[in-house]
Amino acid sequence: MKNFSLKFVDIMVGLVLGLGFQWWPVLQHPWQYIAFVFAYLDIVDYWIDYSPSLKKFPPKREIDVLLDVGIMFALFLYIYATQLTIIYFLTVFVVFMILDSFWLISSRYEYHPTGADKLFVDTWIRFNLIEAVVTAVLIGYVWVTTLSPLAAIIIFIIFRIITRVVASLQYKKVHFV
Repeated sequence: MKNFSLKFVDIMVGLVLGLGFQWWPVLQHPWQYIAFVFAYLDIVDYWIDYSPSLKKFPPKREIDVLLDVGIMFALFLYIYATQLTIIYFLTVFVVFMILDSFWLISSRYEYHPTGADKLFVDTWIRFNLIEAVVTAVLIGYVWVTTLSPLAAIIIFIIFRIITRVVASLQYKKVHFV
């Protein structure tokens, strides 16, 4: 199941990224273009960590494969949501973080990682939950105020970049900084 899952997920990420480009002409507002470019880069950044983790922690049960499929579907929606509303876009991100957390928790439970692997898994579980909660608060703020989608996406991106760098520093591995 290890080789199947890794090949399947590789193909799915390629499809998600490739299909995303078909929606570029549909985008109309500045926040959508910014969100699209950010989501695209965010998916590539996610894949840099997810792919090696999938090799270390291949699925052992059917639920693990379903979590992989759920994550790929969330990534697809992450790109797709850029053509909808800011609330939809942010909500998809929250779902993505929750699914990724379940995958990490499942990996921690099944493999009992130690050392650097344990630090990696624990760090990402913690930061996924922080990002999901803060993004949910941002969704609520956008919902009840007149905060523009452009302002909301800028706040979201700044927060996401900060948490990504801090999380990477926590487990001593920074890819782009």
